[in-house]
Amino acid sequence: MNNYKLTIQYDGTRYSGWQKQGNTADTIQGKIETVLQKWLKEDIEIHGSGRTDAGVHALCQVANFKTSAALSCPQIMTALNQYLPQDVRITSVTQVDPRFHARLNAKQKHYRYQIDNGSAAEVFERKYMTRFADTDYFYKLCRQTGHLSATFGDSSVNTDISRPSERNNVASNNTMPPQIIYDLEAMQKAAALLCGEHDFKSFCDNKRMKKSTVRTITNLTIRNENNKMILDFYGNGFLYHMVRILTGTLLEVGIGLKSPEDIPAILQAQKREAAGFTAPPQGLFLMNVTY
Repeated sequence: MNNYKLTIQYDGTRYSGWQKQGNTADTIQGKIETVLQKWLKEDIEIHGSGRTDAGVHALCQVANFKTSAALSCPQIMTALNQYLPQDVRITSVTQVDPRFHARLNAKQKHYRYQIDNGSAAEVFERKYMTRFADTDYFYKLCRQTGHLSATFGDSSVNTDISRPSERNNVASNNTMPPQIIYDLEAMQKAAALLCGEHDFKSFCDNKRMKKSTVRTITNLTIRNENNKMILDFYGNGFLYHMVRILTGTLLEVGIGLKSPEDIPAILQAQKREAAGFTAPPQGLFLMNVTY
């Protein structure tokens, strides 16, 4: 059998995640397998480096598949890109050792989370960044007194705001605050405490997880760039929703709901409710996989 490694880019906006599901064909894995099976006339199963959630994007997802057909790499790349939707692209194809497995052989993954923190929402980037102020979770925080005393750059802003679903009503007098002021230094301190090998059970949304929840984060950086906050996560593996929960927890540190000193206790608790909220999917990208 011939084993081929694919590097894939995709816009996850309209897909139900990477993994093939019985109730929908709208998954990245499903789309690629369908094209390969129709073309090669044989059962094909592709193995991804990891499962991205619905709405999550990838600049460099890696997968592999085996086939009895002897094909050139340009042949495979041309055929797949001809028949795949335009929001899924194969950027490279390589023939690899028969023992190569995209998930089992991965040594490190790099995820990036992007947050829009400008004074006005970015219209053309809204599918690729999360605007925290436009989430129902932020609405709930604004209803809890004492949590957001230093969050806004303009102290005159009315925090008695409407739900995100109600903000299209132009007659409403309640508007969103123009910009959230995050404590970047506190977030960076919290990020440093998350680095290293830890049991990240508190940052996993799978309550039935039976395998080890110990993972290693080798680096976690946070920076502001042109009204955008960028969080980069590097690690040997990530649990279900782990990056999104880490992001939500760090955002809560940034607005003063949690402190960096809370991180050791959150890790030690090994309970999902100890950590922060699960950030929305659209700001998350799988950037790279290292072998």
